[in-house]
Amino acid sequence: ISTTVRTLWSKTDLYLGYESPYKSLTTFGQPQKTERIGLWDKDVVEAFIAPDAANPGNYAEFEWAPNGEQLDLSVTPDKKDFAWSSGMESVVQVDEAARIWRVVVRIPLKSISPAAPEAGARWRINLYRHDAASHSGIAFSPTFTGTFHTPERFGWLEFRAN
Repeated sequence: ISTTVRTLWSKTDLYLGYESPYKSLTTFGQPQKTERIGLWDKDVVEAFIAPDAANPGNYAEFEWAPNGEQLDLSVTPDKKDFAWSSGMESVVQVDEAARIWRVVVRIPLKSISPAAPEAGARWRINLYRHDAASHSGIAFSPTFTGTFHTPERFGWLEFRAN
């Protein structure tokens, strides 16, 4: 499997665009009206974002599925807060002829950090894809720990000015 992720930011939002080729899609079927705990058990792309490099164990987790379902939660070393809401928005497109699914996401920066990043700021980030049909997962920065929840192994997102 492979996945391409593109990032873009404005003063108020972070944008992510995923493009994921597939052999077959595995979803929960009809999307729920509420967030689905366990979305990660089927096909999904994810982003884990930690704005404070001194405290990488405090981060936001985001997930998007090919059927349009999404999930966001706040993670600290002591707790996963599934009630937390970032106000994110996403649009999913499945191109069955090309066998690619895409998702474009807008995440309000204020939901991740009280202070908007300036050019040159660096946040910890990891980007993931779980492909249920091939029983595989890929990561921007592999954790080598058996869990995606290893913030000290996240890569870096550097905010650059145009």
